[in-house]
Amino acid sequence: MSNYSFSEKAIQDLNEICEYIARRNPNAASKLFDDIYQMCKLVANFPNMGKNYHILAPNLRGFIIDNYIIFYYPTETGINVARVASGYMDLGDLFTDIIEG
Repeated sequence: MSNYSFSEKAIQDLNEICEYIARRNPNAASKLFDDIYQMCKLVANFPNMGKNYHILAPNLRGFIIDNYIIFYYPTETGINVARVASGYMDLGDLFTDIIEG
């Protein structure tokens, strides 16, 4: 069985997104949270199935749940989720610390 983990930034992203949605619809926030975790379990078994986002950062992949992109890096044992972001935001700014550092 493959594993998945979340970076601190991804946890913060997910918490902020779910808190925002929960203000209007707690059930929708809970469903999004569950959907993301379920998809992470699946993708951890097939880490190369996500779209390649190498233009943002080397080896970066992602998949979409609703209007959110879950960015991750494949690992030897599954995936590491790096960020969770709205597909409507400027994605180039999410990984500048990786590119510059």
